[in-house]
Amino acid sequence: MHLVLSGATGYLGKHLLARSLRDGHMVTALVRGGGCERVLAALAPFALPARLTAAPRLRVIAADLARPVLACAAAVGECGRPDAFIHAAGLTRFDRALADELATHNLCGTQHAWGLARALAIPLFQHVGTAYVAGDAQCLFDASTLDVGQHFRNPYEATKFAAERWLHTVAPGSGTALVVQRPSVIVGGCPIGATHAVGTLYTFMQAVHFLRECCRRDTRARLGARRDGEVFHLPVRVAADACATVNLVAVDDVVDAVAETACVAPTTDTVTTRALTGHDYPIAAVADAITATLRVSGVRLVPATAFDAIPRTALEAHFHRLTQVYAPYLFGSPRFAPRPAARRVDVVQLTEDFRAAAARGRMRRTRGLGTLALDTLGIREPRDYFSALCDGAVGRDFLARHDYVDATVGFRLHGAYTCDVTLRVAGGRAAELTTGAAHTDCRYELDATLFMRIVQGAADLRASFLAGRVRITGNTELALKFGALLGLYYGRLDDHLLTELSA
Repeated sequence: MHLVLSGATGYLGKHLLARSLRDGHMVTALVRGGGCERVLAALAPFALPARLTAAPRLRVIAADLARPVLACAAAVGECGRPDAFIHAAGLTRFDRALADELATHNLCGTQHAWGLARALAIPLFQHVGTAYVAGDAQCLFDASTLDVGQHFRNPYEATKFAAERWLHTVAPGSGTALVVQRPSVIVGGCPIGATHAVGTLYTFMQAVHFLRECCRRDTRARLGARRDGEVFHLPVRVAADACATVNLVAVDDVVDAVAETACVAPTTDTVTTRALTGHDYPIAAVADAITATLRVSGVRLVPATAFDAIPRTALEAHFHRLTQVYAPYLFGSPRFAPRPAARRVDVVQLTEDFRAAAARGRMRRTRGLGTLALDTLGIREPRDYFSALCDGAVGRDFLARHDYVDATVGFRLHGAYTCDVTLRVAGGRAAELTTGAAHTDCRYELDATLFMRIVQGAADLRASFLAGRVRITGNTELALKFGALLGLYYGRLDDHLLTELSA
């Protein structure tokens, strides 16, 4: 078969791509940026034979579904009409500040993918949604349920609901069969990508792992942790309902369901919804399995009222900051209809696999606290970093130490993650200004990948300028001085992060 796949470099997408290639299908992958190299990097953990990842078995076409993509229809159809379109692309972020971006990717992206499928007369369109379109629904939520007047805990749920509801309005009579797949929290397989970005359950694993690494390197015991052999006692309370449950589904279950659907001859104009939920697991048992496997003790689940009644310690505040977008899920899931055939998942094994992947990452490259901090905060690209800097999630120590700085500094970044940002740095804080609306004292122009290496402490801004890899416009003297300050901060990033965590 010839399959079109969007989201091929994402967590689920790369598993779908590997399975499709192993099953002998030809796949056209629609990729937003990075091209074939990015797709091959996503496939690397699956160790596929080279013949499966070479043309014509795998074709990669640049297509940003956040914008209309009909212009690439001819390229997609070069090998004949595809048999099915698997739409697995989307933005899996829960931050309320990203509501507009989530709508662009999850709703508009679905509309553009559907438009492309219709333009090519593809007979089957599979949309990977989420079981959490249930929102806060109190009823038993199954495949036949959608709009029951529920509210949503974050814009991710809301935009996935809007996309599914839109598909239900346009699919009947279109000539294309629609299948909506609704997985719950997906776990297992290869959750860690090239950027070490993770989500949902793995965010908590990464947060615990990060705090343990901080305490391991805290030779002056500033964080108040206690070590007993390989176990670190971290006095951290977490606001949660210890009696609540979370629904986890194995990634192999989801991949099997999508693969099976793709191989069944579609019936024109049908609309089918499949609930790909797993089993419910007590949050307290999940927390115990994660902390014990990562060799951490002292993490306690407490009711929200008890958590708010006592001031947070530095570790508690940071753990909450790292995981707060997922906090609503610590107080219960919707009531999903049981799916007895679902595989059971082993949280201990999931955590062991995560720890092994994190260890491999440290061996492949320098994994200082700076890189771990960015990974744990979900900072995948420069835009994420600038938002975190302005929110105070990163760089507080740098800004506080240099509260005398008063400058407007621009960053024009190119490459895989193009962005143009202007910051006002003054009084120990950073604020983003509307680009072009304010005078800029100086501006740096550089590759986005180099910028991320700089903020991780793996490269130096001033040295990169002298090597010709950074272009400066405006006040060059100011830019070099500011770059030197950044170099001093990022060059000793581990120590500065420990200071920020203990403040």
